Amino acid sequence: MTIEAYEFIRRFLLHILPDKFVKIRHYGILSNRNGRTKLKRCKEILGISTKETKKKKSWQELLLELTGKDPRKCSCCGVGKMITKEIISSYSDKNMQIKKLIA
Repeated sequence: MTIEAYEFIRRFLLHILPDKFVKIRHYGILSNRNGRTKLKRCKEILGISTKETKKKKSWQELLLELTGKDPRKCSCCGVGKMITKEIISSYSDKNMQIKKLIA
């Protein structure tokens, strides 16, 4: 679709609010004020369960569910399971810690 420059500018200016007008981003049940209580009330009215029983899955469980491959299994033999013992910080993190100790 091609339009003339005049028409483009006219359509663009329709999005600019006049002076002393304020844009309202969220209102009603989406507003920040008492948002959780309003959402809870809406769920009650609609008969939707308000209990959150779902536990968050780890990235390993999600990957296993999506691809069917367990990232915790040994890539060589496919039998043993790899377990995280310790997460080693990167070299730059160690430099930052040393700089904080010196300062």
